[in-house]
Amino acid sequence: MIAFSYLLLAAAASFFCVWLWPRRQRCRPGARGAITAALVALVLVILSSGLHVLGLIGVSNDAVEHSQRIFGLSAQVMTLPLLGLVCFYLAHNLQWSPPTWAKIILGLMAFFELSRYLEQQIAYQWLVNLTGIAALLAACVISWPRQRLISLLGAVTVVSVLLPAWFANQVPLSALMDASAHASWLLPGLFAVCLMVGLLAEQAHNRENTPAADSREE
Repeated sequence: MIAFSYLLLAAAASFFCVWLWPRRQRCRPGARGAITAALVALVLVILSSGLHVLGLIGVSNDAVEHSQRIFGLSAQVMTLPLLGLVCFYLAHNLQWSPPTWAKIILGLMAFFELSRYLEQQIAYQWLVNLTGIAALLAACVISWPRQRLISLLGAVTVVSVLLPAWFANQVPLSALMDASAHASWLLPGLFAVCLMVGLLAEQAHNRENTPAADSREE
């Protein structure tokens, strides 16, 4: 049953990668960079979940275990911050240059390594995941008067992420790192946040034909 949950998680993330790709093509350059960052987060979910499936069905060796640890840690640390910031960016009509997203990804990885050196991994994981949740909620607030569906999807995502962490007394998205029955809780959250990204990408200010230029750089 646990393996089936991870299989569904990987399948859902794969579906949304395919679903978001054409929306990325229709976006202005800055929004295109944001959706690329969302795709990176989804690829991490696919890899970590897929490797969990291999381990749970008995296809386990040192290479699989090492790869799962690397991608599981990456997914646990980067998935929610990236998706939350993407929603925040798309909802608030920000004007970041596309390379900014590469800097964010590299920064998340660099500070994680620093947290490991300082033996503060748990605190760092809580920090980045709560930052992602805060960005997601900020996107919900600005969307509430016009598109309440987006705000509802954001609420589903937050509940889906925080409830299993609270019940298991673990950091958010810990199921992407260690195989757990709580992986099934992440499915509605993944669906909700990906739908949120897609709906926000379709807004007029994120479309390629909008007159707003991506001129402000980080």
